[in-house]
Amino acid sequence: MTKMRPIYWTIIVVCCLIFILGYMFWIDRRPSNQIIHHVYDRTGVLTDQDAHRLDQFLDAMLKESDVDLRFVFVKGTGSMSIEDLAVQLVEELQIGAKTRDKRGVLLLYDTESKRLKVEAGYGLEGYFPDIFISYLVNRHVKMFFEYGDKSIGLRLLIRLLQYRIREAIIGDDFDPRVMEVISKKSHLSGGAGVSSTMQAEDTKKPFPISRLSEADRNCYIAKNSPIETYNIYMKWISQPIFDPNVDIFTEDSQRYLSSLPISPAYFDFILLCEFGKQYRIIERQDLAILYFTNTPFMSPHLFIKNNGVWRLDIKAEVRNTREAIGGRYSWSYTGSNDSYTRTFADLLINLQGIVRIKDGDNRPLVIRGS
Repeated sequence: MTKMRPIYWTIIVVCCLIFILGYMFWIDRRPSNQIIHHVYDRTGVLTDQDAHRLDQFLDAMLKESDVDLRFVFVKGTGSMSIEDLAVQLVEELQIGAKTRDKRGVLLLYDTESKRLKVEAGYGLEGYFPDIFISYLVNRHVKMFFEYGDKSIGLRLLIRLLQYRIREAIIGDDFDPRVMEVISKKSHLSGGAGVSSTMQAEDTKKPFPISRLSEADRNCYIAKNSPIETYNIYMKWISQPIFDPNVDIFTEDSQRYLSSLPISPAYFDFILLCEFGKQYRIIERQDLAILYFTNTPFMSPHLFIKNNGVWRLDIKAEVRNTREAIGGRYSWSYTGSNDSYTRTFADLLINLQGIVRIKDGDNRPLVIRGS
């Protein structure tokens, strides 16, 4: 039997080392199949179904933005402060460990003390300014347990965070002026101008619908131009009373809005998204479209003229647009053969399968890993 020369042994050893190192590198770089749980409910606040849905949504947010957002509900913090427990949980749950630059956020809620602690990783320092975190902790969390359906408040809180994350990713700074408007609005929440309130237990809705007094309802009358009506809409959003039965909306829109579980915090969300944003309005015959030119996250508003005044057609907006998560765009135009789509067809553009407004802000999100 011929003995193998030393040079051959050397070649074999080197090849084995290359194979082992290559395999280790592949193992380290391959996509992880480990499931990341985003919602930890140790109190029974959420149903299993709600927790599962929120988990899926937050996982989509992780894929979209590379931000690892976790919610933990506890009943009491024991001998620890909520601040120390938050730091411990970030380490224990490895929040943000699989993202770039520790882009993790923990929202720790103690149901016993009704306190919220937000712990953001170093990679997110510019995402959440102190004034925004203060709003979440001191205002939004108070609304969270205000009514029966906790999952609605939680979903809205997630949307507030998602919007701010999306803004930060495309390089948009937070506009602190909106917090001044929200703060002024909160001072009115004692019920001034309310003529009656339908309680949640009577309507079987998680939030009550208030009725504005006749004098206040007259402040929200449709105007002779879309821009005037939109300004009245922003004024309506800037007050704390949810009364959808005002003249600036079409009758179909009033019925649609009346069916929704809208809370005061939802008004805050709309203000955060639209306050101070630039837009353009196109009028054609009895229809008009308003689209935003310096934010890619807000879908267009639609207006219709009747008896010489313009009203917001919220029902048509919902029918003709669709919100999205996990892709390059947060909304798409989905109308096909209705009057708005036919009238403004030349304004639409197809961007890799997503229909948007041609001259609007169509900056795409930077998707995780791209």
